[in-house]
Amino acid sequence: MKKYNFEGKNIEELTLQALKELNVKEDEMITDVKEETVGLLKKKKYNLNVVLKSDVIDFSKEFVKNVVKGMGLEDIILETQRTENYIKITMHSENSSILIGKNGRTLSSIQTLLRAAIYRQTNMHINVVLDVENYKERQEHNIERLAKKLAKEVLKTKEPITMDSMNSYERRLVHSALADFKNISTESEGEEPNRKVVIKYIER
Repeated sequence: MKKYNFEGKNIEELTLQALKELNVKEDEMITDVKEETVGLLKKKKYNLNVVLKSDVIDFSKEFVKNVVKGMGLEDIILETQRTENYIKITMHSENSSILIGKNGRTLSSIQTLLRAAIYRQTNMHINVVLDVENYKERQEHNIERLAKKLAKEVLKTKEPITMDSMNSYERRLVHSALADFKNISTESEGEEPNRKVVIKYIER
């Protein structure tokens, strides 16, 4: 995967230079800006690193295919989606349960490997989301729905409820889902990997 570097004194000019030389639109690029202070006068210099989203997608698809092949699975179809903040790759397979693993651990491991491989290639933290048959999307919906249901129960009883252990991403979903609930607060308690969210009633 190729990374392009542009150096100069003005970040706007560097961006325009990158768009012109690479002949792409701005939403087709993933950028990382580093600022330096140089010389006795401490003038600012910028380094603009650019990776094309199309290259990230091609690399990711090839990487995922090789990992899945190493698991003994080859009947896989990859669907890609670009957004402003991330690239999503969805795997479709007759063996989706194997790719997901218990509590999504296999899927999580593959994504960790993919992100590490992309970082080694680019030295940039690029947000690539890996999913299987929209498993993550369904899980997110279920977690948010459960959190709201439990929050309503807490409002009735005014007694705290402790949810099951969740990873940091799932806990953030709960905190976000209940952020606007009146008289409800959420706190994470415990140690990893058994950290849990506690939903509490508070007086306003």
